[in-house]
Amino acid sequence: MKKSFVVLLVCVFLVSLLAGCGSQQKAADKPKEFKPEKNTEFVVPYGPGGGSDLYARMMAEIMQKNKFVTTPMVVVNKPGGAGSVGDVYTFGKKGDSYVISTYVSGQVTSSLMNKTPVTYDKLTPIANLALDEYLLGVMAGEYKTFDDFLKAAKAAPDTITIGGSGKGTEDELCVGLLSKYTGAKFKYVSFNSSAEVMSAMLGGHVKAGIYNPNECDTQIEAGKVATVGAFGTKRLGGVFKNTPTFGELGFKEVVFQQFRGIVGPPNMPPEVVKFWTDAFKKATQTEQWKKDYLAKNGLTDNFLGPEEFKKFLEGENQKYTAILKDIGALK
Repeated sequence: MKKSFVVLLVCVFLVSLLAGCGSQQKAADKPKEFKPEKNTEFVVPYGPGGGSDLYARMMAEIMQKNKFVTTPMVVVNKPGGAGSVGDVYTFGKKGDSYVISTYVSGQVTSSLMNKTPVTYDKLTPIANLALDEYLLGVMAGEYKTFDDFLKAAKAAPDTITIGGSGKGTEDELCVGLLSKYTGAKFKYVSFNSSAEVMSAMLGGHVKAGIYNPNECDTQIEAGKVATVGAFGTKRLGGVFKNTPTFGELGFKEVVFQQFRGIVGPPNMPPEVVKFWTDAFKKATQTEQWKKDYLAKNGLTDNFLGPEEFKKFLEGENQKYTAILKDIGALK
């Protein structure tokens, strides 16, 4: 009887032990989760009021309002070096779970042009949020179609001027694509801002300009400016609904859209990347983002998770390198 009782106790002990081991195994297998417990620095490598600043502040507002993030997100502007100052700052926060940064096409071109130490592949990709469109604008009535503009350029090589914001920027890449695939030789003229480009074009100092939708829509509505070609893959709506893409015009290689994404420092923990990816995805699905940011500013929805964004960045880097070499900006 005693022997049977002892055997029973041993069996109970073994079952308990195995159950405990199973619970410990389950606990060990459970993936880590992250939830911010303090302020997050939301770095913008450009000055206040610009495109990157705009979507950072919009995102921070949406996330806080909808409680996708319950702790403060503090937007911190780190302008300088065409985005490189902010990139260096973010890179220096290795492994930090409380630093994220906006990341756009200009930061890739800047690192290529200026040989900066922090390239796209040294930061942690989190998500791409949208694509900003580009258009070729001219004075209303001067060129009715892109074909008219192209004929003028071919008749007088290097005399048809196109203004853009900065040297080696997305605007110059757009002009480089036009020159490469249309057979015409355009002359790129660099300005400090899109507002200066518009002033120069309205004043007759350049024949055309490269613009984002929200940089020229007012002048189009006023009847002063017309857009004769779009660099995106689909036509835009509103005042741009009659503007054909360059693909429609027979130049399928002339495609350029500025990505607007989010990155983190090197060695950001996987659970932190997952948290931010999920939070940004939820934010891009809100009506506020769709109406007050995408529709209002003429952007295209294009959410990409970490792995997709990483591959996308690799492709963009190769494309920018090729174009910059074609236009002589890189050797």
